[in-house]
Amino acid sequence: MRIASISVALLLSSVSALAQSSGWQPPVPGPARVNHLPPMMAVGLPYLTGACPVGLRAQRRGTVTMVTVDGKLRHETVPTVRLAVNNLQGKDIVGATVRVRGYSARPQLFLVPSVSSAQEMTKMVTLKLNVAQGKNGEAEVTVEKFGSISTIDLEALDYVDGSEWHANPGQPCSVVPDLLMLVADR
Repeated sequence: MRIASISVALLLSSVSALAQSSGWQPPVPGPARVNHLPPMMAVGLPYLTGACPVGLRAQRRGTVTMVTVDGKLRHETVPTVRLAVNNLQGKDIVGATVRVRGYSARPQLFLVPSVSSAQEMTKMVTLKLNVAQGKNGEAEVTVEKFGSISTIDLEALDYVDGSEWHANPGQPCSVVPDLLMLVADR
């Protein structure tokens, strides 16, 4: 018993000696560092694909509309996306045409591997914008009869001088809406 107590005492003394001489110091809190992305970096973000002349970001928003049908009040959910545009061009943007892709609001049943674009709905939407060169702007994109929005393709941009930009057929400028949904305005 005496040998066991001596062994335990030696073990504990060596552990405490190592802990005191290891040189380890706890971290000292310093000033917070905030990383800001400059506006020109918007093109390289992972949710944007294709050759785009502007930076795009689509943020989902939840919208519920009350509709009266045959004297009964009914809730109808309409998907809405806030499309943020970062003008990287040397001209002011006054309008855009986007193709919204998504799925119907009616119940559907399909196997995941067999999902095809034939079941996908599309709708062209024209947006009025006022985005100066080097600045950011945003517009609301709402599509009725859609249950969800999967992608938004930028088809055309209208500039203040009357010129236009059109997407290349082989390289669409697309953005996938964020997976998080905003539940309130800012």
